[in-house]
Amino acid sequence: MVTETNTSHIWYQEGAGKRFAQAEQAEFNKILPTLYGYHLLFLGEPALASLVTSSLISHRILVNPSLKGTNDSISNLTGALDALPLRSDSIDVVVLSHTLEQTLHPHEVLRETHRILIPEGHLVITGFNPISMWGMWYATKKLVGNTSRQGKMLSPNRVKDWLKLLNFQIIDCRMFYFRPPLDHDSLNQKLKFMEKWGEHCWPFLGGAYSIVAVKRVIPLTPIKAKWRSELIWQGNEGLKPTASSYQQEKDL
Repeated sequence: MVTETNTSHIWYQEGAGKRFAQAEQAEFNKILPTLYGYHLLFLGEPALASLVTSSLISHRILVNPSLKGTNDSISNLTGALDALPLRSDSIDVVVLSHTLEQTLHPHEVLRETHRILIPEGHLVITGFNPISMWGMWYATKKLVGNTSRQGKMLSPNRVKDWLKLLNFQIIDCRMFYFRPPLDHDSLNQKLKFMEKWGEHCWPFLGGAYSIVAVKRVIPLTPIKAKWRSELIWQGNEGLKPTASSYQQEKDL
């Protein structure tokens, strides 16, 4: 999990987990080449850092509480995800791959992400959909303690509500990978039609979701008060004569 401990990533290397990792890589390959900037930050499990290889941003940073080894394609930086060792308004794109559902403090992670993103910077989030076959499978495996993954799944609507509270604008949210979590390769190939059908017939039942959001900043521009050209007089002494009364006095 993406906490202070280091975990193995066997789940992503075999069976259903491996096929899901391939589908998630394809999803990032659609999103990341459309986002530009100077610095990309990946918050999460080091084994998933390869998901950002399709980005056109050359400077990529991985932040994790516990790092072992080095990766030539990304800069490693040890630090807590809810207290990032980065300056405010310094990162163009932030990627959270299953990070919120694996951390103990998802709200703090989102606040730190908002802090270090530049205005109009992009945030990309992926996570498992709890209302899906993958969600039921994951909950069952976790209940019996038969999975190496830990954490709590978050619905996309819940994540979007958190983002809106932080003044993020949601520009895209979609489901992907509609096939069930099966280890049998031949059966998995036969169910390939579910990908195209799922997008049109049951889009809310995708195994996972991707969210792309933009950090919006409301400019605090001072507004000058519009003063009247004439004063508002008080009392009888300060009353100004109207045009009709002025004409009457002139006639007298």
